[in-house]
Amino acid sequence: MYKKYPKSTWFVVVNEFCERFTYFGFKTVLILYLTRILQFNGDESTIIYHSFIFLACFMAVPCAILGDSYWGKFKALTCLSFVYVLGCVVLTSASIADMFSLDVQKILAFLGLFLIFVGTGGVKPCIFAFGGDQFQLPQQEKHIQHFATMFTLAIYTGSLISTCLMPELRHSIHCFGRDTCFPLAFGVLTFMMLTALVILLSGKNMYVKKKPENNILTRTFGCIFYALRTKITSAAPCKTHWLDNAKGKFTESEISDTRSILDVICVFTAYPIFWSLYEQPGSRWTLQATLMNGRLDFLNWTIKPDQIQMLVPLFGIIVLVLFDKVLYPMFAAIGIRKPLQILTFCGVLAVIAFVFAALLQFKIVGNTTEIPSGQGRIYIYNGFDCHVFVKSKSLHIQHQIGPLDMFNVSHSVVSQNVSGDVAVVGITIGFESKCSFVSDNYEFNTTLTIIEGKEISYHLTRLNPNMIALNRVGIHDSLVKEKFGNPN
Repeated sequence: MYKKYPKSTWFVVVNEFCERFTYFGFKTVLILYLTRILQFNGDESTIIYHSFIFLACFMAVPCAILGDSYWGKFKALTCLSFVYVLGCVVLTSASIADMFSLDVQKILAFLGLFLIFVGTGGVKPCIFAFGGDQFQLPQQEKHIQHFATMFTLAIYTGSLISTCLMPELRHSIHCFGRDTCFPLAFGVLTFMMLTALVILLSGKNMYVKKKPENNILTRTFGCIFYALRTKITSAAPCKTHWLDNAKGKFTESEISDTRSILDVICVFTAYPIFWSLYEQPGSRWTLQATLMNGRLDFLNWTIKPDQIQMLVPLFGIIVLVLFDKVLYPMFAAIGIRKPLQILTFCGVLAVIAFVFAALLQFKIVGNTTEIPSGQGRIYIYNGFDCHVFVKSKSLHIQHQIGPLDMFNVSHSVVSQNVSGDVAVVGITIGFESKCSFVSDNYEFNTTLTIIEGKEISYHLTRLNPNMIALNRVGIHDSLVKEKFGNPN
């Protein structure tokens, strides 16, 4: 008999859209909220961020057991969604609470994050299973496949909109005396999670609500431990497969499923590593992006550091659409057909991505700021919009510095002009013909001071229409960036 598509599943799909919008929104701006508002350093913020992600995923296990074995999925979803909303409200309040000390704001923020990871940990394992409960199998097998596609699309769409919009809200609007507005971003996310709860409750009378049963996780672990205990304590353990020792207390189906899980467990041992790296765009890569200007001139738009995370759901949607028609045939053409081969190939792509990230970080940071023992370093900044030339026999250099560019050189502090750990060296500055403010072939001689273990900057500039000078900038450069300051 033909079964109609259950309308109650649309409440589930829209609920998932709103919940993923909220979760990814918080995850997107969290690292910058920790560093810029709560004033944790990069390492501390990374630890807090990944701890939040870990706990949100870990909470899925006890919450799944709670929903399957005790409360039932609908009650678990409702109660834990309320906890989720409460966490959103607390975190939003923490971002507004300027009248409190920074320590109090941190406590409120941690309380909010605690409630959020408990809430999202409860929703994550229950919501899809609850949607699946609305179908009758095998009569509605095609319908449940359609539901799975729509559910996945809701996840990617919600996260894509959120990861794109939240950085704009927190950056483009100023509030509470700051040049950012995290309270606005958090407030929108709180509203979306409240909407998710309201939508879930709206379909209350339409849902199929199955009674709690034995949880598959508890049965699987029970099967393993019972089989091990029987094998160790029994005088005549089963000789076919050690899991067969669980016969009598567990069904043949449960034993067979447990054996299948253990057969592929070697593949899943790599999953914790993969997912820990997968979340790096939300922490280290976002902090890396703060060191770049993000300007896209062809779009007349500046991408925000945390906005780069929108590429994850964007490519998720693209891959979801292209897999069957484009990517699978493409993989097959190069001999990649089996699921394990596809996993391996994609893992190689992930490794290449992290190599690119490492090379990019090296390009941003540049050479090491450590100065070898017995040496000092000087920087010369060209303040003119034309090329200048520097040469020095003492430094063994003959170099051209571009317009508004810089040049650095390290040198051993050993010469006739040494006084302790300080050396004074001569240098000649010349100018190209395009430098209209000086006569042709104009050069002038000056001296530079080099201090062992220090870095000194010099700025080539014009003090007045008749005088060009190479000015020393301060006593020496600081090689340590202030925790919440900007570099020179």
